[in-house]
Amino acid sequence: MMLQTLRDQTSVLHKEIEKDNTAGLIMDHSITLEEYKLLLLQNYLAYKVVEDEIKRFEPEFSTDKSQRLAEDLRILDIDFKSPLAYFKDDFYCNDSIEALGAAYVLEGSAMGGMLIAKELQHCKNLASIGTHHFFNGERKNVQGWKEFMKKVNSREFSEEETQKATLKAKETFRFFGKTFDYRPQFTL
Repeated sequence: MMLQTLRDQTSVLHKEIEKDNTAGLIMDHSITLEEYKLLLLQNYLAYKVVEDEIKRFEPEFSTDKSQRLAEDLRILDIDFKSPLAYFKDDFYCNDSIEALGAAYVLEGSAMGGMLIAKELQHCKNLASIGTHHFFNGERKNVQGWKEFMKKVNSREFSEEETQKATLKAKETFRFFGKTFDYRPQFTL
């Protein structure tokens, strides 16, 4: 019930945020190297802040998404630590139910990441990048989603908890949208 409600209640917002995301340029193979660098940075900022908040209430929450993004950014020589200050105080969770709503967004992104990874090989402007760590297409990337679904489906949630998680999932999507609007003051 919880997963279905999260899916139903966030689908419109999810599509709205996605359409403004540079990842669409990967799907049509037109992305430039500078646009790709920006996409990685924007994703890093969103994932890092949200992961840190989830871990405050769910210390066992295990994800390596921001670490893989950081590795891609390091290889491309992009400063990814300084921009965190712009977003560190813009997203927070108050309890484990809100952390669950935020985790729904992070873990659910694995499916889209798999689709994007398949298309990267067709992006001529990214041919100079030997290895992609975040968009790597490895099947293990969906393991977190499977574990998340199993955890959520293993218990019952009250209507109030479901609504609270749903509101936080929506807020998480909006936070991702905010990071996708970020344009650094320095050259990538």
